[in-house]
Amino acid sequence: MKEADPGNTGEAYSRLAPFVREYIYEKRWNTLKGIQEAAIAAILHGEDQVLIASGTASGKTEAAFFPILSLLAQNPSVSVGVLYIGPLKALINDQFARLGSLFSKGGIPVLPWHGDIPGGYKKKFLDNPAGILQITPESLEALLMKHPGKIAPLFKDLRFVIIDEVHAFMGSDRGAQILCHLGRIGRAAGVRPRRIGLSATLGDYGEALRWLALGTGGKAVLVYGEEPKRQVRLRLDYFNRENPGAGDRYYRELYGQCRGKRCIIFTNSRLEAEETIARLRDLAGQYHEDTVFHVHHGSISAALREEAERELREKEGPVVIAATATLELGIDIGSLDRVIQIGPPAGVSNLVQRLGRSGRRTGKAEIYFTCPEDTEKGQADDTRIPWALLKTIAVIELYLKEKWIEAAPVKPFPFSLLCHQTLSFLSSHGESAPQDLARQILSLPPFAQIPGEDYRELLRRLLALDYLEKTEKGSLIIGLAGEKLVNHYSFYSVFPDEEIYRVTQEGQELGEIHFIPPEGTNLVLGGRYWQVQGWDLRRREIMVIPGEEGGERVWRGSRGETHSRIVERMRSILAEGELYPYLSEGARIRLDEGRRRARELNLMEDYVISIGPGVFFFIPWLGSRAMRTLAALFRHKEIRKRLCLNSCSREKEYIFRITSELSVSELRNRLKSIFDQGIPPEYAAAGDIPLTDKYDYLLPPELRRKQYAANMLNMDELYLRFGGVIS
Repeated sequence: MKEADPGNTGEAYSRLAPFVREYIYEKRWNTLKGIQEAAIAAILHGEDQVLIASGTASGKTEAAFFPILSLLAQNPSVSVGVLYIGPLKALINDQFARLGSLFSKGGIPVLPWHGDIPGGYKKKFLDNPAGILQITPESLEALLMKHPGKIAPLFKDLRFVIIDEVHAFMGSDRGAQILCHLGRIGRAAGVRPRRIGLSATLGDYGEALRWLALGTGGKAVLVYGEEPKRQVRLRLDYFNRENPGAGDRYYRELYGQCRGKRCIIFTNSRLEAEETIARLRDLAGQYHEDTVFHVHHGSISAALREEAERELREKEGPVVIAATATLELGIDIGSLDRVIQIGPPAGVSNLVQRLGRSGRRTGKAEIYFTCPEDTEKGQADDTRIPWALLKTIAVIELYLKEKWIEAAPVKPFPFSLLCHQTLSFLSSHGESAPQDLARQILSLPPFAQIPGEDYRELLRRLLALDYLEKTEKGSLIIGLAGEKLVNHYSFYSVFPDEEIYRVTQEGQELGEIHFIPPEGTNLVLGGRYWQVQGWDLRRREIMVIPGEEGGERVWRGSRGETHSRIVERMRSILAEGELYPYLSEGARIRLDEGRRRARELNLMEDYVISIGPGVFFFIPWLGSRAMRTLAALFRHKEIRKRLCLNSCSREKEYIFRITSELSVSELRNRLKSIFDQGIPPEYAAAGDIPLTDKYDYLLPPELRRKQYAANMLNMDELYLRFGGVIS
């Protein structure tokens, strides 16, 4: 067997199995990376959970698999020995293809488990489980529900759970769902596997370590790799696409930025991705150049997404993909010349992920930002503040100068997930006495803070709605309504569904949309224009033929949660006179205009701005949770009465537009008085509560109110900001 070069003579390397060392030799790696040496030591010499945190393309996956495979080779498992959980099927396929030769060298079986894998392979694996199982949370949910009798033999010798892209799971119901799965597997199979978390983007390592260790009874240790030093070339441009001819100039500039290059254009919505590629393809035709443009988002068919990934990974020469967050994660897409961001990133973590896509092999990253102001239409008419430009600068500055990244949000009362796991557990186990069910479910890590009485109230609600039934013996089983729910494939996921309609041309699926377009209208999909010929609603199918420019606005998308620290940084950018060298002339001029306008409105000194008789702007410089809390308070009848509000509307992310019978000074004083005297907490969660999680519609009203207040609002931040401040 071949051995590696003499450079690989460290203790970590010597502890690896011979087939792993042979793999390293064939890859011509003279030394292990620092993150790999540290992870090998932590996994081989310790018993704790291990969080491996390092930059994109730093070898994290190998850092986990090298020592784990070495242990498996030394002592093969008699069931699944390693459970790998990834957020995307594409990421699982990528890992399988990239590390396939390593697995085969060690003779270690590996099975990617998702909808594209034939049932015969799955049945064979269930009958003779061994090695590594790669799976998404949704497929793992289905496995637990469909094969309850197989769980114990399948995982009886489970030793490691690898959770990839930890940052994509933390703070979400999907991440909490994984913790429930691991708890249920541990009980069924009588195992306590070690957890290995992989992540490139984390804002709070302490919180990540706590999350990784939840339910294990132990602790997690951090293996951290310093970000490799690399050059970052930035440019931030600004366009007002509503000016005559500006839209055409904008797309021509964008075309020039990606011309002859391999790049990803990140957008904040599917619509923006579609429209961008459609316009760039039109320009390629005008210039008589090859069309190298693709779209990549959740509504595009899997075949088209995989084609785009393959083009970028394997094709030489220019390739351009416009994508949403679907290409943020660690799918191997080869080397990129440049990353382009349209509009502000949702947060600093998004910027870090996207920036990490460029310069992975050269050490020189390039990112071009462009802020088209028509995305703020209606807001700029009133304040004339360039909010998107400010947010983009704030996100850049917070990362490059302060290395700050948002921590994952906290959801102390995940009642929607509690409902889901109750139905899932009963579906797989058949029936359970209420007290036994409560003991099984409430002991799962995500539900540690939920009181028993709240759970009893949820069970009563599910019984009343026929999602549960009581047997003559008093046990609980799935009811008729519950059977319909759990037997549909959409039950396996815990994120909200959208009505999905397949778009087809002559029977070939092009992608999916979430509305029914009128017959004869055009829409944009896959970066091309299509004309709607008709629909088959029973089959949820929209039939189209090639169309011309003039597409309907199909997807509006979401910009996600904005942290208050980003908004505070936006305020300081307006207040200061700092010049940012990466701004284009157009962006610099627009920032100067915004600063002058901020001085005219006195935005730096005052939260309440009079813009006409009885009409005011309230600009509190707060993030999404605090702004959502204020919006709820302004809807409460007592607050409206004290402020003499005639109307209050949210102007985009950052502004409230208020009409009141009070003068500006009276309005300021009343606001100050309200916060000084204190606000009953129930005010913020009064009235109609929006459905934010998938199964909120099944919750009793009081539990939905409690969940919304704890998971979506932030009253404490309002007191920190306004207690005695408004004056």
